[in-house]
Amino acid sequence: MTVQFIYLHGFASSPYSNKAQVFKAAFEERGLSLEIPDLEGNNFESMTLSSQIKIIESCLSKLESCRYALIGSSMGGYLSALVSQLRKEVEAIYLMAPAFEFLTRWSLRIEEQYGKNNIPETIEVFHYRHNKEVTFQTKIFEDAKKWEEIHFLRRLPIRIAHGLHDDSVPIEVSRRFVSSYPWAVLEELDSDHGLGSHAKWLADDCISFFRNLKLI
Repeated sequence: MTVQFIYLHGFASSPYSNKAQVFKAAFEERGLSLEIPDLEGNNFESMTLSSQIKIIESCLSKLESCRYALIGSSMGGYLSALVSQLRKEVEAIYLMAPAFEFLTRWSLRIEEQYGKNNIPETIEVFHYRHNKEVTFQTKIFEDAKKWEEIHFLRRLPIRIAHGLHDDSVPIEVSRRFVSSYPWAVLEELDSDHGLGSHAKWLADDCISFFRNLKLI
């Protein structure tokens, strides 16, 4: 049975980000299909982790395959890891600067700005698809609490690439993850959160990772 490869983009990004398109081109050059769903569902403002996971699971059902490999960038990396625990059809995941500890990091950031008991219903974040500040609802954090309870105990192959100069998701986050789950392997790169300086290398490394697992 052919493996279906799925790329999951990051928060406030899109399927048309530079890195996503570099991956798509690299896969197509090798005659491989790469699905890149839009995780916002045309509604970034009210998006949650649950709404994104629903879109991913719908994508899995639509592709009608019994074998999948997920590639995730930032939030997409965190979502890849979550879905890999929910769906045994996912056989391996390749993560780039995965946004583990999402709720902890954002809670600290918002509390510092607004105070613990004064969190607004909406806040703004720069959205790369629209190239401007866009509003989103803070209910995403309430929804995220239930996903914090998932432990990544399913032992599937995990390769992580993370930039040493990441100021959005510090590399220590991935270091803590691999120390807790030793079947995950971390590659530390001289880059920032976007990893744009290594986009082609990442695509080639990802394909090599899946090929070594005989998924390609």
